Amino acid sequence: MASPSVLRMSREVRAAEPIRVTRLTMGIASAGFALWGVAWVMLWLVQTETRLEWALLTIGALLIVVAVLTHVTHLRARFGLAALVLLTLACALPVALFLPYALGVGGNLRTYAYALWGVTWLTASVGVFLVLARKEARLEQRDRSPRTEIHASFSQLTLVAVGTLIYGVSFLGLMTYQDSRLMGWLSLIGPSLIAVAIISHIEHLSLRVGRPAVILAIVGVAIWAGKNITRATSDLMSNPDWSAFLVNGLQGISMLLGAIACLLVVVHKRAWVESALAAESEAQVAMMYDVLDDVRNQT
Repeated sequence: MASPSVLRMSREVRAAEPIRVTRLTMGIASAGFALWGVAWVMLWLVQTETRLEWALLTIGALLIVVAVLTHVTHLRARFGLAALVLLTLACALPVALFLPYALGVGGNLRTYAYALWGVTWLTASVGVFLVLARKEARLEQRDRSPRTEIHASFSQLTLVAVGTLIYGVSFLGLMTYQDSRLMGWLSLIGPSLIAVAIISHIEHLSLRVGRPAVILAIVGVAIWAGKNITRATSDLMSNPDWSAFLVNGLQGISMLLGAIACLLVVVHKRAWVESALAAESEAQVAMMYDVLDDVRNQT
């Protein structure tokens, strides 16, 4: 069996590879994250939980699903159909989570919300495990095609898969044990593993989407991952004001940073396209001068 390093494309090849994500995809994703960010911040500052905030969360979730669907052809080639279906479903489940709140459905929906968040993250975990299996199969088949290259390493994919699994379990546990320190630690450890995986992937992400976008995304992920530290280490979550800030406020800030990061990806792609066109023009000019030199040498 060939080693992963043998099949992995070089840094120069990866840098020259076209940025396949479209500006439309990133624009839609940015709008979705922005709506999420605004809604979570409103839930933190206002704390009245009107239907408006939940409607914004619902629309934001729908936009994120649409963004994934606009990129589905490229993602299917890399991840495979089964993994893509599960990961898309994981993106879509929050729509079902937020919609009852937006419609003003009565009753206590806390258990429903914890259950659906748990199922969402567990679905994502299975999807990432399938991507991990596909990467292993690609290695065994010695597939070197850039179209099917899965750039994340085995360790990075494993961290994400295990992190999402742990986070999903923590939500299911909170259905019954809302004050459990164990569930608090699980809700901290899971996102932290995901954050570590993303941070360890910074070299490739910087090549593809630009360092400014990556730095903002990492800060956002770190805030998102660390927001549950008090659930694991203190009783601050029992204070309504602190709970609103730690759950809704920090989540909103991280989502807004994600929205800005998506816009920076659009800027990076535009610069990359302009640079590629300039390089192509220079190559054409150089080729023209070579032809002229050959003509002169023949006369």
